[in-house]
Amino acid sequence: MIDVVYTGDIRHNQKLRKKNHNLLLREIRKLGEVKISEFYNGEGEKNFTNCPFNRGGRDAYWHPDNLRRGQGGGVQVWQYLNAIRLTNNPYVIRLRNDNWFTKSSVKVILKELKEIINGKHDISYFGSNWLEGNMGTEYQVMTKIKGVEDFVIAAKRKALNSYDDVMSKLKSIGVNHLRSGNKCFEFISNSKKKHKVLCKIYLTRRTYEDYPSEKQVCYDYLISYCTSRDGLSKMKPAFDWFENYEPWKNIKYDKRKEVNNENGFRFRLYG
Repeated sequence: MIDVVYTGDIRHNQKLRKKNHNLLLREIRKLGEVKISEFYNGEGEKNFTNCPFNRGGRDAYWHPDNLRRGQGGGVQVWQYLNAIRLTNNPYVIRLRNDNWFTKSSVKVILKELKEIINGKHDISYFGSNWLEGNMGTEYQVMTKIKGVEDFVIAAKRKALNSYDDVMSKLKSIGVNHLRSGNKCFEFISNSKKKHKVLCKIYLTRRTYEDYPSEKQVCYDYLISYCTSRDGLSKMKPAFDWFENYEPWKNIKYDKRKEVNNENGFRFRLYG
């Protein structure tokens, strides 16, 4: 049996989110019985332990004038550990409500999950990286891990460290490290058999009325990093890849001409 756990915020159009997530869940169910548990912020955390980390305020995607960081990485791992504590199946997959799965990413996650079930490795951290020359990667496994991805995490339960051990480690690291899930999720397992997997998973950064194309979701995700001229400059290689990705050449999308940053200033985007 496989536990699928959701933690964090509920975001955007849930009808469309469920339709997209069912692309993945339908395939996971072919591997065995699946139990889905929702441990979202608020009511979903009623049986959680007390959170020892600063949760901050709402984040930039909700209120541009109230940027939230707090100790968000520590909070996310605390949520994950409680979800593990309240479930019991031998394999567990943690999803975010704002994950957006492409067809290729579903295949990647299924392949990695099968390998975990078959004992080839113990844990896979999934995400996408647009700042280190890995734009548009379909499937790249990185076994030399410095920082992890945290969009989706699939694990063998027995390979996970205990709640107390992970929390003790988190309380010993610097405050700046507690801001990042990429740093904090490293501590959930000491297994040597773990993968950092880059693939085409995006985060939903806009509330859509109709089911969007993968291209549109990717574009809006990239735009979310452009809250300053420095951010825009760092994302230029990603936008270059986006504009030249051949399978998307003839797919129309809603392109923005400018963005407003958190200080209320406007600046033009590429093209």
